[in-house]
Amino acid sequence: MARFDDVDPSTPVVVGIGEIVHRPGPEFAPTSATALMIEAVLAAIAETGQAEALGALVDEVLVPHGTWDEANPGRAVAEAIGAPEARTVRSELGVLQHSLLARAASDVASGRIVAAVVVGGENRWSGVVSGKEGTVVPSPPASAVNSEPDESLVPKEMVISQIEIERNLTTAANQYAIIESAIRHRLGRTNDEHRTKLGELWAQFAEVAADAPSGWDQRSLSADEIAIVSDSNRLIAAPYPKWLVSQWNVDQAAALVVTTVATARRLGIAEEMWVFPLAMVESNFVLPMPERADIDRWPASEVCGAAVFEAAGVARDELDAADLYSCFPAAVQVQAREMGLASWLDDGRALTVTGGMTFGGGPFNNYVVQGAAAMVRVLRERGPDSTGLTSAVSGLLTKPAVTIWSTGVPRRPFAALDVSVQAEAATVRLVVDPDLVGAATIAGATVIAERDGSLVTIAVVESADGLRSVAQSRDQVLAGAFLSEDPVGKGVNIISPGEFAPA
Repeated sequence: MARFDDVDPSTPVVVGIGEIVHRPGPEFAPTSATALMIEAVLAAIAETGQAEALGALVDEVLVPHGTWDEANPGRAVAEAIGAPEARTVRSELGVLQHSLLARAASDVASGRIVAAVVVGGENRWSGVVSGKEGTVVPSPPASAVNSEPDESLVPKEMVISQIEIERNLTTAANQYAIIESAIRHRLGRTNDEHRTKLGELWAQFAEVAADAPSGWDQRSLSADEIAIVSDSNRLIAAPYPKWLVSQWNVDQAAALVVTTVATARRLGIAEEMWVFPLAMVESNFVLPMPERADIDRWPASEVCGAAVFEAAGVARDELDAADLYSCFPAAVQVQAREMGLASWLDDGRALTVTGGMTFGGGPFNNYVVQGAAAMVRVLRERGPDSTGLTSAVSGLLTKPAVTIWSTGVPRRPFAALDVSVQAEAATVRLVVDPDLVGAATIAGATVIAERDGSLVTIAVVESADGLRSVAQSRDQVLAGAFLSEDPVGKGVNIISPGEFAPA
């Protein structure tokens, strides 16, 4: 009797993955983003051993939109696998990449479709190389350019507020660095102590990337090389130099093929290839960072974490692997705390299976697919009854999502849940006043280095009566002080809307 004979035939299962990386080097050749995606999907279908039969059964190709110009890469993918009539879906920035995976799993489970492909990729490194060489990146297949997707998914609301746009918080590094300052303050660390911890955390990620098949940067940099500012590691937003920041100039793609137990069994796809998404939970509640009562907390992530473990019937201590969305160290630390995985940080257990977005690679708007594909590979390698968790982030710690995966028999029926209402109920919102002036206290701050060498301090500030605002300072002495000491909790004076000075 096969292990999965008693599993509901409609249960969704991932049967194929593709992880593609074209690293820099003498053999590197620029290519289109669509070509990378096709390569990933062909690899995913080929590993099932039933490429022709499975490809023809794909009813839907889902693609998160990246920085590329191709309107409909999903159509070229569908044609390449022998499913030219498959429906193509493209999601825009601000839609959780997780939502595409959850839709694919839900659609096959409901019987609406037989099989789906979720694929994404980026070719920004091709653009860098071609720009330096004065050449042109090869054109994508015509069908990717000359057609529109059958369906486009767009966010219902902006994931960033007007005050963030106006006051230098559209850059992700600036926001996460402010969150990092609040984490450091809560932990009671000095700037130097916290910098050391960040270097150690990211060095662990670098080690994972060195061994990951699709790792982008496999040098396995040391903690000091990662966290200490140098000529080759310039300051971006304190405490983050270059090697604590997501690297998106990559040529990478990843794909997952999702179908049901019934179809996988009918095609004769080997059970050791099967990995089940047990439960998939997301929140689309939007609350900009300056409005959060504690800017280093994320109640929506806590709600998602609790819900996904409950829905999957899995305990936290049963996890064999985890991959937390890892654009910046703050994202990893906040998610780990909210989802009950903070002990992994203390125990030295890796919270990544890719190496993270700095070293594993951070293809714009596709890391979640990369992480999911890598998790499927890792759980297969670990063998029967292995369980892992992957997370997703959209916006700037705005929309969270979590999936639990397993090579074991599912304990409960597959669940795809949206907990936005519960997340909103669990979250305290503070009022932001863009015109706030007078005495205030710093809730979080960072110092950014501009290209001309000057320093700009950006702070989320709070008045005595609980009003929040965002303000900046170009005082170089103050910036220097904030680089060496904890600014959180210090009093300042907002001398005009958006501008502060020492108290």
